[in-house]
Amino acid sequence: MINLIIGGVTVAAFALLLDYVRKKGLIIKWWQWVITVLAFLYGVFTLEVIVGFLSENAPRAALVMGLILIIFAVIWGVLLRRFVFVKE
Repeated sequence: MINLIIGGVTVAAFALLLDYVRKKGLIIKWWQWVITVLAFLYGVFTLEVIVGFLSENAPRAALVMGLILIIFAVIWGVLLRRFVFVKE
């Protein structure tokens, strides 16, 4: 059930991103879309790792791996926002 929720939230976030791009009139190149989709996939991977460890009753492993992976996800998100989704 949690996997469906993660997938639904991811699809909704991507739809909101597409709406944001359309409203702001941004022109996004193909390689920028590729790294954006990879960022979404990395976010899903991070959440699935956390859920997997929690389902295996390893909350400490979920915390450690979650923090490590989330740090990279936040950095990636900030770089995407700074360099891809700004109007030039």
